[in-house]
Amino acid sequence: MTPPAPKDQGAALIAALLLVALMAALSVQLVDLTRFAVFRTGHLDTRAGAYWQALGAREFAESVLQRGVDGEVMRSDLAWLSEPQVFPTETGVITGMIKDQNNCFNVNALAQTRSEDGDGDPAQQVTRAHRMFDVLMDEISIPPGSARTLRVQIGDWIDADTRPEPGGAEDLTYQVFDPPYRTANTAMAQLDELMALPEMTPGFYASLQPWLCALPASLQPEINLNTLRLDQAPLLAAALQGKIDAAQAEALLFRRPPQGYDALEQFWGDPLLANLELDAQDRAAFTLRSRWFEMEVQVRFEEARFNLTQLVELEQNERVVRHRQHFGPIQ
Repeated sequence: MTPPAPKDQGAALIAALLLVALMAALSVQLVDLTRFAVFRTGHLDTRAGAYWQALGAREFAESVLQRGVDGEVMRSDLAWLSEPQVFPTETGVITGMIKDQNNCFNVNALAQTRSEDGDGDPAQQVTRAHRMFDVLMDEISIPPGSARTLRVQIGDWIDADTRPEPGGAEDLTYQVFDPPYRTANTAMAQLDELMALPEMTPGFYASLQPWLCALPASLQPEINLNTLRLDQAPLLAAALQGKIDAAQAEALLFRRPPQGYDALEQFWGDPLLANLELDAQDRAAFTLRSRWFEMEVQVRFEEARFNLTQLVELEQNERVVRHRQHFGPIQ
């Protein structure tokens, strides 16, 4: 047998080396793919753990809310309404907070969009909401011109007609924007819809956000006198249609019993209110039992961060109804 020529031996060696290099490259690629798959699986497991802990915290918060009702009275010393509640876990920490959403101004009350349970003339209810909004804006130092323009623009955004009020805005105003859009002609689903209005700026929105809300109802909710904080005194003055100012409202809240009122008659018996001419509608603007709540849960699970926020309604039979929910990783 004739031995291979030296040139053939060199070609075979080069082919063998190329095959080894190719196999090494494939091995490195497979190792990288395996490492990424393991990392992705672990990340998904961590995210899933954070998600399920958030759901569990939500269920717990809803049960706490149901247990916090003492007949028709909610007390002012409920820990879950005053500050975030922190629960350490084996994998991180869970932080939960419940906010009384009765104690805010409902922007959807500025225009009547549908029938609502309750007594009273709808037009009169909208008029009272306008007055409450104007007083609140004045108490938080919003210029009257900006406050009025914002009010009519909110009304035009919500109402079903296409006729703008003086200073308001309907479809023709928004169609010149880039990109163009139209008014919703229905109630606001979220408060950040205010950013679509011509009058609104990020700074203006930031100053209004602590005081306003967008509830799935066309009526202004009653202010809860037991859970209203001292720094929310302007809401009390606004609910009384400006018959007292924020300083007097703060004095009223300061004289509130430590655990809150047992009955509304105790509040109306305050000497400051006894000298005021209050009608049935003034008195109907307050309650000791809230209906609307916002729950926020933040979860730290190992390296994952997860947030869940939802708006709930507590019905008279203490059943909790979920109306909207946002969840996802914390950026």
